[in-house]
Amino acid sequence: MHRFIAHTNIKVEHNNSILAFERPPTSNWPNGWDRYLTVEGKPAFHIGNICGTCAFLFERLEGANQKISARQISEQLQAGLIDIPGELLDAVTELVPQGEYVASLLEVHPHKIVLGATDDYFASEQIDLFGGLPHYPKIEYYRSLTTLLGDDRALFEFLVPMYPDTWLQKEQVQLYRQSISSGRRPTALAISILDIKQPADWDEGTKVTEHWCLAHYLMDGHHKVFAAAQEGSPMTLLSLLCLGECIASKEDIDKALEALACEPTR
Repeated sequence: MHRFIAHTNIKVEHNNSILAFERPPTSNWPNGWDRYLTVEGKPAFHIGNICGTCAFLFERLEGANQKISARQISEQLQAGLIDIPGELLDAVTELVPQGEYVASLLEVHPHKIVLGATDDYFASEQIDLFGGLPHYPKIEYYRSLTTLLGDDRALFEFLVPMYPDTWLQKEQVQLYRQSISSGRRPTALAISILDIKQPADWDEGTKVTEHWCLAHYLMDGHHKVFAAAQEGSPMTLLSLLCLGECIASKEDIDKALEALACEPTR
């Protein structure tokens, strides 16, 4: 199975979602510098700034404390999707803010990250490129497979939970582990952002100088993702990539999605 299974472009015109993207104005930046994903008006994640030569980051805040989904959607996702049904997409778009999106059904390979470990992006690849001290995202997260886009570019994929795994129900995790071990692939749901980051200066010996960071903020599927990581198995993700909030051009977004249709390189 290719990692990029299906996709469609959608436009959300209503404003009924409890989710929102915000860029608070400052005296130096009237249109905002720092970017936030909010839930019910409370900051849930700091998702970095608008600068293309600053390091990528996400940081969990007090508003990230619940899943964002309805029961009927959860039941459909639990069985696992093989395409994107129109009626499900209609229901899902009620959950996200106004904007233009690419809705993609992806295969992901969640690997749980312990903060500060060698596979923590913020303590390894980011330090290699940007230097400085490791960023602390205030939440243990997951990485999927990294895809090389050329000699100097790499696509890093992150799955970011709304709450820590200590809040998960052990019985539900076990049920998903049994389902996944039997060959099923349940589907998680996320609102996603692509940020392309490159430092203004870098060492000549640096191999990868552009980090294409695709962050999926989980709306539904926390138990599924944790179970898949425990089993070391792939699963599927319905990603709603918000085009207007990415630090990337539409052309680069298309390139990133095309790369997910290819076999990962590591």
